[in-house]
Amino acid sequence: IDLLIDRRDHVINLCECKFSLDVFTINKSYSEKLRSKVATFKAASKTKKSVFLTMITTYGIEKNQYANALVQNEVTMDDLF
Repeated sequence: IDLLIDRRDHVINLCECKFSLDVFTINKSYSEKLRSKVATFKAASKTKKSVFLTMITTYGIEKNQYANALVQNEVTMDDLF
């Protein structure tokens, strides 16, 4: 996890930043790593807040079964610049 945003509305955004020359694809093995990171954060922090996974990427993420099941928010380079 590259960035945490602890919001006043009782939500924590766990941000994962990825640079890619094209649309970033979340495959099965990477989705398992992301699930593990989220679970580890929840267990270690003992938070009762909602935890949202946010991907910050160069050109966005490919919409597939793994991304759809995990990612709540997406930020691209165009959003930042």
